Amino acid sequence: MEEAIERRNFDDLRELSKAEKKLAKDDEFVLIKIDGLLKKRGYKITEVPLEQKVEFARLHYNFVWNCMKLGFCSRSTPLMTLQDLLEVSSIEECKQLFGLVEENMNEFKQPGFMETYSNTILRLCNDLLRRLSRTGETSFCGRIMFFLSRFLPLTERSGVNFMGHFNTLNVTNYEETDTAAEALIAATSKAQTPVEGEEMETGEIEEEGAKEIVVSPEMYRQFWSLQKFMSNPNLLYEKDKFLTFKRDLSAVLSLMTANKLEKTAVEEDEIVDNRQKKMSNEVFFTKYLTSPKLLALQLNDSSFRRYFLIQAIIIFQYLNAESRFKPPAKKMVLNEEQAKYVHDTEDKCYRLLGDTMPRGTAFVAGLKKIMAREQEWNRWKNTNCTDFSEKADKGAMQMYKNSRRTRVPFNPNNLDLGTPELTKLWTNEPDVLKACKSDKRKFTPTLADFIRDPLDEMDPEQQVEEQYKSINDTAFQWRAARLLMYKSPGFLAKPDTKQEPVTNIRDFLERNIYNAAKSIDEFRPSILEREKKEAEARKKVEESLKRKLDSTTRIKSSPNPHAETTLTDENLSLLAHDLTKFAQKLGKLLGVSIRKSSSDSDEQFALKILKEWAEKNDRSAKTLLNTLIVDVEVIMAAQATMKKIGDSS
Repeated sequence: MEEAIERRNFDDLRELSKAEKKLAKDDEFVLIKIDGLLKKRGYKITEVPLEQKVEFARLHYNFVWNCMKLGFCSRSTPLMTLQDLLEVSSIEECKQLFGLVEENMNEFKQPGFMETYSNTILRLCNDLLRRLSRTGETSFCGRIMFFLSRFLPLTERSGVNFMGHFNTLNVTNYEETDTAAEALIAATSKAQTPVEGEEMETGEIEEEGAKEIVVSPEMYRQFWSLQKFMSNPNLLYEKDKFLTFKRDLSAVLSLMTANKLEKTAVEEDEIVDNRQKKMSNEVFFTKYLTSPKLLALQLNDSSFRRYFLIQAIIIFQYLNAESRFKPPAKKMVLNEEQAKYVHDTEDKCYRLLGDTMPRGTAFVAGLKKIMAREQEWNRWKNTNCTDFSEKADKGAMQMYKNSRRTRVPFNPNNLDLGTPELTKLWTNEPDVLKACKSDKRKFTPTLADFIRDPLDEMDPEQQVEEQYKSINDTAFQWRAARLLMYKSPGFLAKPDTKQEPVTNIRDFLERNIYNAAKSIDEFRPSILEREKKEAEARKKVEESLKRKLDSTTRIKSSPNPHAETTLTDENLSLLAHDLTKFAQKLGKLLGVSIRKSSSDSDEQFALKILKEWAEKNDRSAKTLLNTLIVDVEVIMAAQATMKKIGDSS
């Protein structure tokens, strides 16, 4: 079995699985064994070099997925295979292997699989995210989050911070001692002051009009101490903490207001825009650098100012927002004075952002739209994340009409029939009639090639289950009917008046495929051998049943008590109850063709068949038993029921 898995051979694995089930007599044991072998094979793939690992992993995963579809392994085995491959691979290998997860997203979203294993896929992605650095592997983290946003439904709560928690572990470290901060700031000021007569270094650019921002040690501590409130805004509902926050934030905003960044010229704006376009693919997200040497330079940076002011605006929106997780009973409400300060300071932050170049006004307009959208998300979470589909437009989608579509000028030299495929078809051959008669267009398969697989599936020795047969596929039924009508002489033969008419297309095609195979030399010997075996088996069954009936008659020394019994409606109901599991083949055995409706149960369907047969055969129990004698299981169950009927009477 291990060799079959290594070679990815379904046929060998199917035969070995059947043999194991016969020996073990426990299907669950065989599934567990195959799961273990598939997992072992997955671990071997991790030893392959990276150049071949992705391809081997893809082949192995597809094999495991097909095994799951055929019932050879558990439904969770494909996901466990992916999880094992990612857990024992390096980050660089995971970047390549994660493509398997993305490629099979549509398979994961199938009904039945999505509801059961969505948490497993979510856990797989979260385990991978915990291994990644949010600063060093930002692109890969975003790729995983993008996959989850496409995979999970809109109403999924795992990604919306439903409980409103904050990452209080996000601590910003800085120099809190006076001596260290003063020494560093003094060293920075000394380094920035040019020495008289000192020449500039090669490549150094002297900034005209550059304004130096003086940062005191107290300002340094006030600026960086605000980050503890940014990571945990709930501290601001305490009165003394709010006063500290108010004092420090007002000092920082006053410093920024007094040292506004100079507005650049139009030419410089274009240079900045071009520089940002070139650096759009080189953005690196990192945590704040808190060295006292850098704060004066950071406050001169427009991006750094924007980061800080946006932080403050987000905090103000949270303090003003209504949330189901900060009820008034917990005293998480601002008083009138605090609310006025928050409103005024928020307006001041927006004004400072508008004055921060480049494109400050456009930046503020975009930020306000983002914050309005966040308010909508907050209201959605307050209403317990209701389903968006309930508010969706129920009407049919209207096609977009673009009245300004550019017209393509007509060129008589170019043949254009509307679509590239139609144009290619028309220009494929100068003589269209000759192209239609070409031998390349004869792609209809031969009758022998077409019926080979369904004929094997009809063989009882192959033990193919009903749901896996090709004849159940509606597309196959359509193709089979077309080919048999064209190539099989018996397809349109006159039906036998003694035989019951067939109303089921599946049974009709099975009979015609079987009859067509008799006329083909390739299948004739095997068909004759199969019929011979079936006749011998039927004869043995009839003889054994006859012997059993004769022995029962001799023991009781009286005629069969059920032989002349007239079947009443009550008897038929009892028979239908005991023959419920044979309802599908009961109609074939009795020669009754009744279609089962969607509202009928198997017992009701069996009762209809028995009543239909009884009306045509004088309700004779003896005739019924003689008709059912061809099937061992059915006749045994019918005899047991008739015995109960006879004993009760």
